[in-house]
Amino acid sequence: MRFGVVASLLVLLVVVPLACGSDDDAPPRDPIPSTATMMGWIEEILAQGIRRPGYAADEWTEQWAVEMFEGFGLEDVTLDPIDVERWEPLSWSLEVWRVDDPSERLSIPAYPIPFSGSATALEGDVRLATETGGEDVAGAIAVMENELIALPQVAMTGAFSTWAYDPTNEFEDMVQILPFSGLFQDAMEPAIEAGAAAYVGILRGFPWDTDRYYVPYDAHERPIPGLWVSAVNGDALLAFMAGGATRGRIALERSLETVTSHNVTATLPGNSDEWIIIGSHHDGPWASAVEDGTGIALVMAQAQYWSQVPREQRPHNLMFLLNGGHMSGGAGLIHFTETMRDFISNDVVVEIHLEHAAREVRGENGELVVTDDPEPRWWFTSLIPPLEQAVADAICRHDLVRSLIMPPEGFPPGSANPPTDAAFFHPHSPIVSFLTAPVYLFDEADTIDKVHEASLVPLTEATIDIIEAMADHTAASLRAQTYEEPRATPLECEPTIN
Repeated sequence: MRFGVVASLLVLLVVVPLACGSDDDAPPRDPIPSTATMMGWIEEILAQGIRRPGYAADEWTEQWAVEMFEGFGLEDVTLDPIDVERWEPLSWSLEVWRVDDPSERLSIPAYPIPFSGSATALEGDVRLATETGGEDVAGAIAVMENELIALPQVAMTGAFSTWAYDPTNEFEDMVQILPFSGLFQDAMEPAIEAGAAAYVGILRGFPWDTDRYYVPYDAHERPIPGLWVSAVNGDALLAFMAGGATRGRIALERSLETVTSHNVTATLPGNSDEWIIIGSHHDGPWASAVEDGTGIALVMAQAQYWSQVPREQRPHNLMFLLNGGHMSGGAGLIHFTETMRDFISNDVVVEIHLEHAAREVRGENGELVVTDDPEPRWWFTSLIPPLEQAVADAICRHDLVRSLIMPPEGFPPGSANPPTDAAFFHPHSPIVSFLTAPVYLFDEADTIDKVHEASLVPLTEATIDIIEAMADHTAASLRAQTYEEPRATPLECEPTIN
């Protein structure tokens, strides 16, 4: 998927306001786990270490999820095996020197690019290239800039969302730095297509200096080695190259093998023969508090809550899904949606995916500073009026500021699916996919302080609201109300819980 240039973000859809209903008389929900409980779950998971597919920490998390689901009294708790690509960097280095004076050398700190090729001691000319040209890099070590997208929120509200909840008008001046460049997972591809022997990517646009960037995670093995270099070290490299013809050497040793991971599922019977799925993924690029320690906690909170609700008060059967292999090309969801296609297409009322309760950050003097504000919240929602209304009501009722309802198609431009795990369910099932995209999402800086603690309970409450709003709907009735253009009913919205 590609964003393209920022200019392309200013066209496509028209924002149309939805209503937010009120529910002042709703009874309290005592069984909802507290913020402290959910943070405790996240901290316990983080303590296990890096949670990439096939790593010990991810295997531990699977077993933890099984024990939690069983402890809540859920039924049909299952570990469904899936194949994933386990990638682990072992050693790496990058050194450059002058062609006319090999004694003038520079060692550049770097980090291996996931799923890039290996090299023992690959030598070559070091040449600067761009997506559209630059020097001839055939047979050379290609140096390229990888600039993160700076996305004005007015582009989101003006072109890509169908409704926004921004009561203090913060979006007017907000620019969000996304955790991808315009090439998304394909940063190495221009160099590969140009015949480069190796790739060095300079990371630009991060509010702090880093090279710990776990992208791509599509599990496609690249034929050449690649290293990420931070902006500061990239500047040092470019300055060295500007001094004259440069040679370089890359060494990269990594392991890459197919291993078994698991999707973890569990169920609760409800007051219907049909189903609602509530899911997230259990693996992550690092120890990863937000990606997706928070998603795990939000799914677990739903499991705990609904396990204490009498069966006849559950609007439909409920399935809880913690899929594996997110960081291995979405292997778990590909497996789940392929093997359960008829079930998803016919029996699922809505699939709800919960990812990333994230704090916004800013950069100060090259350091990452955490704020008390939430990252802008995206709610990718199928174009079904009662489903959109349920999401809008839930957002307003729990004052989930900085929220956008997004259609499931069209973002990034030209995409037929949302850039979330719910992409695998759309268009086979109605979806509600909650996601934020903080700049640190794929970096080891995704630590416990990045969790937006204040969001955990309101997001849990909002998800319960959406599920309850589906009580009078069936899989067939929702699908029958799908429309192709954004709705055109302007309504008011007032939060009822602060």
